[in-house]
Amino acid sequence: MNEFEQAEERRKRQREEIKQKRIRQLRRRMTISGCILLCIIIALSAFAVNVAKKKKLAAEQKKQLEQEIAQMNESLNDCYNTFLTDNGVSAEKSDVTAFTKWLEKNYSEEMDDLFLVYQKNKKITAQDIYDSFGATLHVLSDTYEGKLKDEATAAKNHIYEKKAAENGTVQITAAGDLCLEEDGYVLDYYDTVNDLSKCISKSILDQTNAADIFFLNHEYCISDRGTPLEDKYYVFRAKPERMKLLEQMGTDIVSIANNHIYDYGADAMDDTIDLLDQAKITHVGGGTNLDEAKQPTYYIINGIKIGFVAASEGEQYKFTPEATDSTTGILTSYDTTEYNQVIADASKECDYLIAYVHWGTEDEDMYNSTQTEHGKEFLKSGADIVIGGHPHVLQGIEYTEDGPIVYSLGDFWFNDETKYTGLLNLEITSEGLKQMSFTPCEQKDSQTQYLNNAESQRALFDHLQEISPNITIDDTGVITELKDVDAES
Repeated sequence: MNEFEQAEERRKRQREEIKQKRIRQLRRRMTISGCILLCIIIALSAFAVNVAKKKKLAAEQKKQLEQEIAQMNESLNDCYNTFLTDNGVSAEKSDVTAFTKWLEKNYSEEMDDLFLVYQKNKKITAQDIYDSFGATLHVLSDTYEGKLKDEATAAKNHIYEKKAAENGTVQITAAGDLCLEEDGYVLDYYDTVNDLSKCISKSILDQTNAADIFFLNHEYCISDRGTPLEDKYYVFRAKPERMKLLEQMGTDIVSIANNHIYDYGADAMDDTIDLLDQAKITHVGGGTNLDEAKQPTYYIINGIKIGFVAASEGEQYKFTPEATDSTTGILTSYDTTEYNQVIADASKECDYLIAYVHWGTEDEDMYNSTQTEHGKEFLKSGADIVIGGHPHVLQGIEYTEDGPIVYSLGDFWFNDETKYTGLLNLEITSEGLKQMSFTPCEQKDSQTQYLNNAESQRALFDHLQEISPNITIDDTGVITELKDVDAES
């Protein structure tokens, strides 16, 4: 083989080597591409499987969530149905579920909060509902039924909404007998100073104005009309312009179930009711007919519904007429049957019911057996607390198995006599009475003054303890039940 042929052979082998090298490179690339493609296929398959799993999991979670929501709604239905049953209302299941659907539509955020509670506790209670909605079932039910559509509608249902001083509680302050008699002691003194804060301590007025609800016994009529009842020794009437004094006290509601509201007859009592209405001060215990006299008044504060009713059984000689279907008068409780029914009906409409009663023996600081018997009846009928007046002096406080009886708050601002008096303070939550306390005061020389001396305060508290069967009062005025009295004695 010559040199030319040898060179050609070498070039041929080189070309073959290059060809084989390219083939190997191509195969390698194809292998790598195949691996990549396989990896992509595997990844896509895994992704598809994962998506399917996630969809399945999401569907399962959605189904579980829907089941839990349905279970919560069923628990809510049960809670509402129990509420209705406890308050004497028979409801179809469709009515109960309609209430729950209404909540879902109008309170979505609150329902979300309630669901978190249900997930934790696996049940719904009335307190859970209040904690989530900021309103009790009584208030939510009234809203659902349209009773609170607007201020005018609420007023027709004798319901009044007020803003609270503090969240979560209702602060109620109650005073005893108020008597504004023209040419009487307290108005004569007021007319000389022309300043209510010089008649009633500023600290007392600050407290009555700061309370969410301030209640007292309105023991006089206010009118320019009428003539004094024949043969009645003490008759009390104030001029219409004196209504400003009630307003300056921060009065929200009064009882007119007493033995002086009718001192100048039906016209003067009717005027009193009209003037109270004009001043936006509500009243209980009397009216232009029996239905009005029996009508409770309700306040909604911090989503809690408070009720008031009143009756009188305080006259030894009956000058004040009972209201009838067509005549002005008061509600009486000498026979407790009617008042017990009023209390029972009112208790089904509110979270906490205060029953006032005008009773007892005048100027006696010891309550009598009839007061105890009737007070316990009123609590059994559904009142949460019974508050009394008429004796003109403080009487004791008794805790019973159904609630406290405050037998008499005495005279708040009545005459020139020197006597203990004060303010009863109730702190109410959605669960009931949280704390009861007493603000120590003294009426003297036609003034009612706060006792700011610690020794004087303690003397009043000790007196109130002595005439009460089972309470203690600490130095701040907080009243608590003294249990196992027999064992301690």
